[in-house]
Amino acid sequence: MHARSLIDQENVLKNIIIYIAVLIGLTNAAFAEQLQLVQYADTSKPQVLDVKPAGPSIGDMYASQGAFRSSIGGPVIGEYFAQATLVYVDQSSKRTLRSYLVESVYPDGSIYKLDLIQTDHGAALKDGHNHSGAIVGGTGKYAGIRGSYEFEVLDGGVAKVTNSYWLGQ
Repeated sequence: MHARSLIDQENVLKNIIIYIAVLIGLTNAAFAEQLQLVQYADTSKPQVLDVKPAGPSIGDMYASQGAFRSSIGGPVIGEYFAQATLVYVDQSSKRTLRSYLVESVYPDGSIYKLDLIQTDHGAALKDGHNHSGAIVGGTGKYAGIRGSYEFEVLDGGVAKVTNSYWLGQ
């Protein structure tokens, strides 16, 4: 009888410890601090792969890369690689839908972003264009990252990118 009582007490203590650990984990996740990283991307004319038929068609790809700066004209803090693929073409409205994937590379890790964006038929993004998308993962310092980003093309070939995110959730 005494051995059974010790086993029951041990099980109760294990359950209490598990509940406390879960509660601490949930509390930390619920109160995780939202972080923000604002950067300015040097934009460039994208490289285009035009698959048949000629002109905007499903499968056309746009690739670009450039530097991220801490402010307009400021020091370089990283670089980006972006790929957009046409996934829908609306001939009547002259609009396309692009699947958009970006890797933002910094000295201490990378951030991966994903979105679907509407654009004019096959045209590069114009001044004033903006969209928002999901931050879906990262490496290094950014491992476990989740959040969203806002992208806005400013005058003069610069894009403002605002990343709002949480780490380690």
